[in-house]
Amino acid sequence: MVMSWSATLVAGLLLLALAAIRSGVPSQGQLPDAVGDFGAAPAFALTDQLERPVSSDMFRGKVLIANFIYTSCNDICPLLSVQMQRLQNRLRQEQLLGSHVQLLSFTVDPVRDTPLVLRNYAQRHNADPDTWRFLTGPEDTVKPLIVEGFRLGVQALPPATATRSLDDNGAATNTEYEVMHSGRFVLIDKQGRIRAYYDGQEVDLERVVRDIRGLVG
Repeated sequence: MVMSWSATLVAGLLLLALAAIRSGVPSQGQLPDAVGDFGAAPAFALTDQLERPVSSDMFRGKVLIANFIYTSCNDICPLLSVQMQRLQNRLRQEQLLGSHVQLLSFTVDPVRDTPLVLRNYAQRHNADPDTWRFLTGPEDTVKPLIVEGFRLGVQALPPATATRSLDDNGAATNTEYEVMHSGRFVLIDKQGRIRAYYDGQEVDLERVVRDIRGLVG
């Protein structure tokens, strides 16, 4: 069992690394110090946590910060969402949130992350539903959007190797599978082009705000 888990983990990490290399996305240790141009961000039409239709066309003229999480994740997702919450608060203080900047969290597990599930998760992070939207949709739409559109890796671990966790009462949680995915934050400019990738686990809020201000103009 240990060998099987190790082999799956290694294979998953290799797939994520290959996805970044093939797409030209900088590796985790080589994130640029300034904004660049990584091509057009993908168009999308999804549903948010309040069951509202959300499309990329709605955000033309705004700077976007996107990340990728799933609500049953016990690994990096809680940290990524805390970092996004901190960014939300900082952008509000800078009077950039909403008027100039929109936050988007795409689920990498759309089968389980329904709008209701995402709404409950968003509330735990004090997300403003108008300026921080959690997005879901059909699996055959969401996965290509992330892998081919944002050029970031996503891989579900099979049930035989996924771990089971316990809640506060010691009961097994519903973790039939786990999803390996990128921890990157993505900066998108007002014209819909990807301008930077950040390490979401150690994101420098000062740098992000500086980059955003440079794009807001």
